[in-house]
Amino acid sequence: MAERWNWLKRELENIPGLASCWYRDLTTGETFGWQEDAAHSAASTIKIFLMAFMFRKFRNGDLRPEDRIRLRPDQIAPSAGVLSYLRDIRELSVRDLIELMIIVSDNSATNILIELAGMEALNTFLEEELGLAQTRLRRRMMDLDAIARGQDNTTSAQEAGMILERMYRGTLISPEDSREMLRVLKNQQDSSLIPWYLKEELPEHTIAHKTGGLDHVVHDAALVDQPGRPYILCFFGSDVSVPVYGRLIQDASRRIWEEGAVQHRPRKTRISPGEPRGKTDRTDARDQTCL
Repeated sequence: MAERWNWLKRELENIPGLASCWYRDLTTGETFGWQEDAAHSAASTIKIFLMAFMFRKFRNGDLRPEDRIRLRPDQIAPSAGVLSYLRDIRELSVRDLIELMIIVSDNSATNILIELAGMEALNTFLEEELGLAQTRLRRRMMDLDAIARGQDNTTSAQEAGMILERMYRGTLISPEDSREMLRVLKNQQDSSLIPWYLKEELPEHTIAHKTGGLDHVVHDAALVDQPGRPYILCFFGSDVSVPVYGRLIQDASRRIWEEGAVQHRPRKTRISPGEPRGKTDRTDARDQTCL
């Protein structure tokens, strides 16, 4: 089984910079990892973990999703999202801030949520409740001065995959919270990496994922939640050529999906000579389907 990943090992070996991958078939348990526990600048993938902590606060009764938060000018961050372009929004619910943080990667919404969460409390949650070694929040979004001082948010391909798997299995906060977080992630608007080719093959809202990017950094952490063959696939790249590594992610995602589709394709029903076509016994049809 390990030999089937040799092509991906060769591709990742040839990438200048730090390239990481984590794959897990959630039905069979098959895994593949390449530098999967290496720490990367998290970029916007840290928002998955911040969302999880906000749901912990909801569950504990510290906040309610419908609580309204007044927006301040000093909370507005440049770059990704929409809030920095709007002029007449004065307040938003915590629920809507989470939606904006994930589906359009809004940095202003993220900074407001970081303030509500508390950096120390979030990191305690990551370490003590989730047991994560590499994932830490050390700065607000777009805090370039903090980055220059060496204070960066970090995570790994494997830890991003682990939290997505916990959502899938309903063990992140609660089954209800896990389902709701996956719903939000399935509304992600950026489909330029892992979903790039898959979106033509799979129904809408099948892939729960979050991208992240900075100069020379490109990540995508995904749960491909298709019936019969759900799997986790995370690609992280730091100090890489973004166009080159981005294309590798697109192509590798398609090949992994296609190889799995062949393995899980229903077997053709064998019809004996003289047997009328289309009149297969129901029990035989069930037995001859490879799930």
